[in-house]
Amino acid sequence: MAINSQRISLIEGARARRMALPRYLRIDGSRYLLGLVLILSLMSLIVLVQTGVVATKGYALAGLEAEKVTLLRERSLLQERQARAQSLDRIRRRAEQLGMRPVTADQVRYVDLMIKPALVPLAPELSGATTEESQP
Repeated sequence: MAINSQRISLIEGARARRMALPRYLRIDGSRYLLGLVLILSLMSLIVLVQTGVVATKGYALAGLEAEKVTLLRERSLLQERQARAQSLDRIRRRAEQLGMRPVTADQVRYVDLMIKPALVPLAPELSGATTEESQP
């Protein structure tokens, strides 16, 4: 019976490499310092990026606040203009400019419409009567 010595040497070589692996993973002073510097550099980079993002958003926020102030001023001016346009004195003056004048007592005509209650029922709120008065 023949023994395959090449196969045994491959297994022994793998075992030897496995035993030598902790030597590569062992961290001496210089590698430890290099790792620490790398971690600190990454943390500094993250802080720097975050600071830049916050600063950019701060400028955008300041611009939006300025726009808000401008829009609030414009809204108050428009509300003032609307109030002036709706004042009774202005409406009276504008009507006079258009040739309109107030109505006099002899110009008033009342029209009495005969509406049969069966044809058009009125709601109690519209007729001014209470529910007891509207029932026959």
